[in-house]
Amino acid sequence: MATTLTLENKEYVPENWERVPCPFCGETESYVLERFGFEHRYTYVRCSRCKLAYQNPRPVYNDDFIETAYEVYDSATEAFQKAENWTPRGRIVHREYSHIISEIESFVGKRGNLLEIGCNTGFFCKAAADNGWKPIGVEVSKSMAELANKTYGVETRAGDLAKIQFTERFDAIYCSHVIEHIPNPRAWMSRFREVLAPGGIVCLSVPNMQSIDRKFKRLLKRLKLKRDRWEKWRTPDHLFEPCERSLVPFIDSCGFEVLRRYSYPSEWNGLTDLWHELFHFKLRWGAKSRYYIRPRKK
Repeated sequence: MATTLTLENKEYVPENWERVPCPFCGETESYVLERFGFEHRYTYVRCSRCKLAYQNPRPVYNDDFIETAYEVYDSATEAFQKAENWTPRGRIVHREYSHIISEIESFVGKRGNLLEIGCNTGFFCKAAADNGWKPIGVEVSKSMAELANKTYGVETRAGDLAKIQFTERFDAIYCSHVIEHIPNPRAWMSRFREVLAPGGIVCLSVPNMQSIDRKFKRLLKRLKLKRDRWEKWRTPDHLFEPCERSLVPFIDSCGFEVLRRYSYPSEWNGLTDLWHELFHFKLRWGAKSRYYIRPRKK
């Protein structure tokens, strides 16, 4: 992902830093897990209680940081959106999205209203509409929201999820690799409950901090055999990096139950073999994780 500094080829230098408690459980005790980023200037610590990896200290999360990090994306071009439709990769992505939508339908039991949070170019919303759903996108970047509206004709609202009002309720919420970018995940989980229709579910995708790949890279860094390849303009936008042992208790503490969970590779069309079944569904060692969750009945 790019930032507004990419076009100017400038280095991102945080003006102010803040120390924060664990975003999942509020614990203040932690220990250093790894240094990362340009010149390794950022730090992931691990919560002593719930074991979440999170940035501490981190650049102050304010309007300036949000605009720098999210207003401009590499993919925020009309050329990229056209490529989504017409290139082989675009067709693969559409098939992957269609598979996710089928999984959502298997839990909801019908097609209805779908809310995508962090809708980027709007391509998932397009796939949802192609499969009979009524999607609405939310995107913090105004320029991305405008492109999504223009290119796919899907209703996309620019702004903060916490501040946007909805007249409708949603049978499904799709939140893919977004929640780790926000400082108040517990508030977002409460917001999910507010806007879900009865029987609705959330499809939540996140990075997997405990994947084989991440563990191996951390080992190489500890042995000083590897340094991050981190462009100077890049912002440290993952405020935390969840793993199953921290995320599942967090989901439960927010009043949700996990219906299904698995890891997955960067591109996957839903087809499985024995290796995929073992690695991603049993051991869940892949680089990314997907959770289908539903509010627990009171």
